[in-house]
Amino acid sequence: MKMMKKLVAVVAALTLTVGMASTAMAASWSNYFGLNKGWYEGTKGSLTSNSATGWTANIKSIGWGGCWGGQVYQKGLSIKKGQQYTIKFTIKSSKLNKWVYLKIGDAKGKQMNLGKWIDCKKGQTVTVNETFTAKYNGNSVYFGIGGDFHDRQKVKTDEDAKVRYKYAPNNKLDGRLPSDYSADHPTVITVSGYSFGAASAGGSSSSSNGTVSSNGTVNTVTTSDGTVATGDFTPFACGATAVLAAAAIVVFAKRRQED
Repeated sequence: MKMMKKLVAVVAALTLTVGMASTAMAASWSNYFGLNKGWYEGTKGSLTSNSATGWTANIKSIGWGGCWGGQVYQKGLSIKKGQQYTIKFTIKSSKLNKWVYLKIGDAKGKQMNLGKWIDCKKGQTVTVNETFTAKYNGNSVYFGIGGDFHDRQKVKTDEDAKVRYKYAPNNKLDGRLPSDYSADHPTVITVSGYSFGAASAGGSSSSSNGTVSSNGTVNTVTTSDGTVATGDFTPFACGATAVLAAAAIVVFAKRRQED
């Protein structure tokens, strides 16, 4: 009987630990594809992988409704004004040259911690590694992956268009594709090795171009405001909780045996 109680305690502890670890590592990205929702100018596609360290978007048609026609984003972060943060990831577009817009700021673009256009050349990997100081409190990071032809300045629903185009290179963005009207092009955009957290002591300010891989370029203009993000320490917290819970179960079982 005593052996049975010990076995039950161990199994319960392992189950609790695995369950908490699974919760902590749950997918953390939300998405929006405009054409899927009935917006004919938007992007058609789906998120085919989603984890704490990255995502994959299978795009059937990039659309022509601007970068926000297709979005992959995180909310619920805790970005604190005056603190330094580092954002790191690699990104790749499989089938065509694609501009992707990275934004950490409000919807209207008036409080921008970061605005960056990333030039993803077909089949090449671009590495981004930037450290910034936040000038504003915030809670989100957005990747704009829809077809953007640098023509949304006068569209009322694109409240940040004027701001984001200030950061864009002086060209037509996705309009450089093989045809003048190229909104139906497909591609797969993959982000991997993603991390977002408080900068280590002595972290330096980013350069305007960040760090790039040998296979790609980050043709971008960055805001002077600096930017930001927060680390997700939930896995560590849940792991510690699981260990404590497991210990409590074992102690409880031992006391039951002694009674």
